[in-house]
Amino acid sequence: MYWVRKDRIGGSQIPSNLEDVRDWKRRGVKKVLVLAEEWEIEEVWGSVDYYFQLLREEGFRVLHLPTPDGYPPTLEDFGRALRWLDEGSNVVHCVAGKGRTGTVIAGYLLVKEGLNPEEAVEEVRRYRPNAVDSVQQLLFLYKLRELNLGK
Repeated sequence: MYWVRKDRIGGSQIPSNLEDVRDWKRRGVKKVLVLAEEWEIEEVWGSVDYYFQLLREEGFRVLHLPTPDGYPPTLEDFGRALRWLDEGSNVVHCVAGKGRTGTVIAGYLLVKEGLNPEEAVEEVRRYRPNAVDSVQQLLFLYKLRELNLGK
């Protein structure tokens, strides 16, 4: 797990065991935004329901916005994510914690802090090298800027 803004927003790969989940708790995470698709969660945890139940039993609030690997979220899902991330101590995760996760965090920085797309990607990459790893994800950040959601 890596914090991009301490105790506000960070990213992670999908946890592979209960200890990884508890590490989030020890680091102050309260809410989990899951971008992985159901089949990706099942590959690691066997069951989507089991995984979400485990997160809730550990005290986390959970929002699931399944997003295909290599792509950004839809604008509608990004709006939901933005509202979700507005409060609390959040971790965002996909599978590797780079592409989808980095895109949402960079989008958050673009909208909330006024960074331009290049600055937002560079900032996330300070904590997670190779974050935002597809052309589609980068173009999404430029789209956010065009919509006057950021600088």
